[in-house]
Amino acid sequence: MSNVVRLHDNTAHHTIEVEEVPSEFPVPDSGCYYGIAGRFAQEACAQSEADPVGVLMHLLTWAGAYFGNRAVLRLGDVEAPPRLFCVTASSAGGGKGTAAAPVRKLMRDYVDVQLRRMGLSPALYRDGPMSSGEGLAWAVRDPADTEDEDGNPTDKGIPDKRLMILEEEFAAVLQAARREGNTVSAAIRRFWDTGNFSPLTKNNRVTVTDAHVCFVAHITYEELVKRLEQSEYATALASRILWVCVRRPKIVAIPESIPVERMLNYADEIAKAIQFSSETNELNLTSEALTVWSTLAISLAKANTPMSERSRMQVLRIACIFALLDCTAQVEAHHLRAAAHLWDYCLGSVAYIFEGEQNEDANKILAALRKHGGLTTTQIRINVFQQNIKSATMNTLLKSLETQGRIRRSTRHRNDGRSGKPATVFELVKH
Repeated sequence: MSNVVRLHDNTAHHTIEVEEVPSEFPVPDSGCYYGIAGRFAQEACAQSEADPVGVLMHLLTWAGAYFGNRAVLRLGDVEAPPRLFCVTASSAGGGKGTAAAPVRKLMRDYVDVQLRRMGLSPALYRDGPMSSGEGLAWAVRDPADTEDEDGNPTDKGIPDKRLMILEEEFAAVLQAARREGNTVSAAIRRFWDTGNFSPLTKNNRVTVTDAHVCFVAHITYEELVKRLEQSEYATALASRILWVCVRRPKIVAIPESIPVERMLNYADEIAKAIQFSSETNELNLTSEALTVWSTLAISLAKANTPMSERSRMQVLRIACIFALLDCTAQVEAHHLRAAAHLWDYCLGSVAYIFEGEQNEDANKILAALRKHGGLTTTQIRINVFQQNIKSATMNTLLKSLETQGRIRRSTRHRNDGRSGKPATVFELVKH
């Protein structure tokens, strides 16, 4: 349980209760709040209960959806489109929806109106649920490959394949992904990678090419740890998602919205950025940004955790969005630095959400090896966890400890007189 400290604001004539969070809760660097997205995030939270980093991630993802995949950051053969998948996690009632509200209002009530005045189309918007890959594909489908009597496709498909999804029940998505035959996890992975998806279904066959799907989803910590198992599908899915801890930093008795005039100014600036992206084919790193990236990329590549597998691509995508919001095709060093600060926050969020429980189990393994010497996988499962651990979870823990150089594995012949393959034994590495 977190403590609450009451601060009396005599100017605003209301009481603000500030929530104290655990020391390991991630703290965003001020460099995260770059440009118009950072200004909006901070102003939207000045007199509300929203978490600035939550507002920021909603806006960056939403803007990226509107930018589409025409304007792509290119670095050699690498292409980084402004496409993000983000999941905000908190305790129950911890402010996920509160962080979404000002961004939804800005984009739907102001930016969409401004774009139509400029003769531009807003991106498609859906509330979810993302319950199946086929459902996602249908929302951004190609024209049908069958024709009517006039030679026209029986289904004209979706011409503008920019899609923003606000999924407020991500636990249901993870639950659906575990059902046999469900393709939502595969669809999410392919939409992040290429935007192409063609599920092999017998009925209602749908093909998608060159789609640009972005989403922000909400989930509680408890549901996330429960649903997202440490398995191959989870790792493949998780590394494509930006995991963001959000909280309710204060309780505001009388919240205030950003004034209409200010919202119109923000909308005008974002609409101009969307227009710029529609006229831009390629973004490149400046010479200074290339120097920064040469060091940053090596640092990112050295990370060992499964969820940081795509760290370099994530940072480039975020930097691409920051640059487009500045209406420039030149990704500057400060765009990269802001993106790197946000990535650091995501890593901190992953550590806070997932690693506490994993570290506890890892410490149990190390303590048992310290006491008993070498143990087989079966002995670890029985003696350390009383068989109350899934094989995939334990294998992930053992591989992680090996990667860290804390344990090593070997094989030995069975000593129980039974035939079969040699037993795998784990021992502590002595430094």
